[in-house]
This record gives sequence, C-alpha cells and structure tokens, in this order.
Amino acid sequence: MTTTQEMKLDEQWAVEEFAHIELSDARLNQRCQDLAIALGQQPNASINQACEDWADTKAAYRFFDNDKVTPGKIQAPHQQRTAERMGQYPLVLAVQDTTFFNYTHHPHTEDLGVIGNKTQHQRGFGMHSTLAMTPTGIPLGMLTQAFFTRAEGEPSHQPNEVRQLPIEEKESYKWLQAFEQTLELAPAGVDVVTVCDREADIYEMFALAQEKEAKLLVRASIDRSLADDEVGKLWQKVEQQAIAGHRTLQIRKNQKQEARQVTVSVRFTQVKLKPPWRPNKKKLPVVTLNAILVCGKKTLLTMLRNRSNGSCSPTTRSPTSTRRCRSCPGTVVVGISRSSTKSSSLDARLRIVVYRRLIAFRTTLP
Repeated sequence: MTTTQEMKLDEQWAVEEFAHIELSDARLNQRCQDLAIALGQQPNASINQACEDWADTKAAYRFFDNDKVTPGKIQAPHQQRTAERMGQYPLVLAVQDTTFFNYTHHPHTEDLGVIGNKTQHQRGFGMHSTLAMTPTGIPLGMLTQAFFTRAEGEPSHQPNEVRQLPIEEKESYKWLQAFEQTLELAPAGVDVVTVCDREADIYEMFALAQEKEAKLLVRASIDRSLADDEVGKLWQKVEQQAIAGHRTLQIRKNQKQEARQVTVSVRFTQVKLKPPWRPNKKKLPVVTLNAILVCGKKTLLTMLRNRSNGSCSPTTRSPTSTRRCRSCPGTVVVGISRSSTKSSSLDARLRIVVYRRLIAFRTTLP
C-alpha cells in the first residue's frame, strides 16, 4: 500500500524529473508529469490499473500514440537530471546491457523483428541501455537507451561474412555508440567507468577508450594476440603472473544455487594487444591495457583501460572450457520492467518502454 508520504515523494520526483520536458505542446508536457505520478505510485500496475478512470486511461494511450512524444524527448530531461546526480559523486559506474522484449503473443503489432533463435519463432525488439550507479549500487539514472530490431527472414551470416562487415554495420556497434554517448553526457570532474559484459569485447571499444583516455571495464571473451611479446596469447600471459592477493566474496542466492561465500585469487598484468584485421584496410592502433584474472572455482578474466595509468579496460572470461564464470560477480544485468499496450504501433510500445523504465528507476531509489 502506498502511503501519503510516498505519494507526495512520487509527485515531487515526477515534477522535478520532467520539469524541462519539451514535447511541443504544453498539454503533452503536463500529461507526461501526470502519468509519471500515477505510474510512480503503482509501478507494477498496468496502465489501466494505474489510471484513475477510463478517461485517464484513454488519455494515456493517446499520449503514447502521439508522434510528438518520442523516446529521445522523454529521455532528455531524465538524462540531464542523471548527469546532475552523477556530479555529486567522485566515481560513477556506467553499466551497459541489452534486454529483449518478447511480443510474440501480440501478432497485430507491426514492425517487430526476430528475437531468440530461429527455432523459437519469437518476435519483438531489443533495447540497449546504460545505467549510471554508484560503486555501492545506488542508481542515478539511465544515461543512454537505444532500440533495435532484427529483420525477419534474413539468412544467417557465416562467421567469415560477419568478419567482412565494418563495425558500423554490426549489431555490436550499439556498445560503441552507448560508450560514446556516455562520454558526452558525463559531467566534468567525475570518474566514470563504463562496465560491459563479454559481448563488448570489441577491439574498437578499447581503441576508443585509449583515444579518449576513458575508463572501461569489459568481461573478456577472446584470447587475443599480443604485440611484441614472447608469449603470443592473452590467457597464457595472465596465467603466468604471480598471485597478487585473495579476496572473499559473498555470492547472492539465485535460481540454481544457494547464497555462498567464495575466496578468489587475483592476478594482473599490463599487456599490449595486437590490432585485428579489419575490412577496407582500416588500421587500428596497438592498445595498452591491464588484464585481470580472478580465479575461484571458475575463472574470470577482465581487461581494464584506466585513464590515469594508460592501461585499458577490463575484460573477463575463462581460459578453460567453461563459458561463464558463476563463482565471480562479473556481469551486471539491468532489469527492465515490462509494459502492455493495446496499440499495434511499435513506436507507441517503444515510448511506453522508455517511459516506464524511467518510472521503474524511481522505485529503486533509497
């Protein structure tokens, strides 16, 4: 049950967060704040349940169906407020991750794409987000958010075909775009560390971090070649290092395992990565970074690009046959609240997803 104090807090947050919303219509600006108040007070409720009556419900759907209401315009004031909150902390983590929305059971929704594998026959769209938070886990806001769809009926690409594509034409380019946007939005004087999972083990990410002198932490996925080293590969190089220390971690309970305590060893070393081949004779620079190997029952390798010492961002991966490290907390997943709409427009669904994600962010504040 929502208390009167909580209702006032939700109303105050909505007014402040969307104070500078600009939808080219004063009525739409006001409707944006009104909906934020209603949904903030009942974040788990459907739009129908959160609205007071049928008139408000219809007004809400008209709001999301309006072409003037774009994801970018909804995000803009929140991004500004997020940057302001980031300025209150010396160190901020910018955590990237991807979420897929399954609308297979909404056959009338247009412009959806393929999600999952081909045998699942699922339709929906993807959303790639960057959540700003403090090192202790306090959420500060959504820095970036982008949507994408995969074309239906498109033949699968062989690895060699994918290799021939420029990075700008690959789905993985979303990691670079979000990284660049994070650097643009980050306030001066704040150390921002971008944190990504193994899908972001992309050489261009490390090259960009080095060029911009930015901090980046990535979970490693590829046993990369090293430049000018007697040891030719990354995993072997890090495994040869002496143990720098141990740390005991408390692992939370999940669906498969109970909560437990794990003691891990840590190795690290600075390495220079050999640039990979790229199409169109594109030349990439040698990148210097720190590789960090965390070993418990399973292994976690990270590569760290650190602005202060000229090393690159962390990447994590197991040099053994194990594909994931479940003993070490390396991956941060940004939870996304689902929403429903009666509209058959993909644009309307995107607006609702953006809007409700910001409301969901409000409910995580202490």
